[in-house]
Amino acid sequence: MKGWQKSKFWYIIYSMLITEKEKNLEEINCLPIFKQPSTITSAVSHYLEDAILTGKIKSGKRLVERELAEKFKVSRLPIREAIRELQAVGLVTIIPRKGAVVSKISVEEIKEIYAVKCLIESFAAGEAAKRITEEEIKELRLLIDKMSSQVKKNNSYKYTEIAEKFHRIINKAYGNRRLYEIYKRINNQILWHKINYLSSPGRIECSFEEHKKILEALTNKDARQVESLMKKHITDAEKALLKRLRADKSD
Repeated sequence: MKGWQKSKFWYIIYSMLITEKEKNLEEINCLPIFKQPSTITSAVSHYLEDAILTGKIKSGKRLVERELAEKFKVSRLPIREAIRELQAVGLVTIIPRKGAVVSKISVEEIKEIYAVKCLIESFAAGEAAKRITEEEIKELRLLIDKMSSQVKKNNSYKYTEIAEKFHRIINKAYGNRRLYEIYKRINNQILWHKINYLSSPGRIECSFEEHKKILEALTNKDARQVESLMKKHITDAEKALLKRLRADKSD
């Protein structure tokens, strides 16, 4: 790809992220920081991942290689590779004779995901309490301050983005790379649902209070309390999500 073609490609990617509706500063600040990826495949993958996780591309939507290639002004090969990357993390499902579709998650699958999430995250949090550094505690405090700001604005999208960083620090503090990879994989499958249910009345405030309690227990190096609080936080989140899904279905 020639230099001018690359510039045009990055412009297309950027313009897709900044829609007409997102031109006011508040909404632009809610977007994830878009760093220029090293390859066309990763650029397409990053854009599609962001669009899926933020609900711009809905579950069940077909991802047609030809249409995406035309949209991005690239060949079908990087599109195909990007779709494979998304399939590997569970965001896309390949259906015979239909092709790639954005993964749908049933109520039963959500329950299964949360069962695994509760087990690994509560355990990892308890172990992290024994290993977490003062620098990591400081990072968590800064994130709590940022979350507080988004609670006041009732911005569930930005709040979720910050809360995910909070959880990643705790999971990384445990130091088990394989467990962290499992955490990331299952978390991506329910991220859009988390953004959705946090917009339910009162849920974002409850979530914030739970995060503050977890940080306090981590600061005190109370492993048992951290594990218990994380378990409650995740089970409460599951209940709130299922309640929201039932309400949406009845509507």
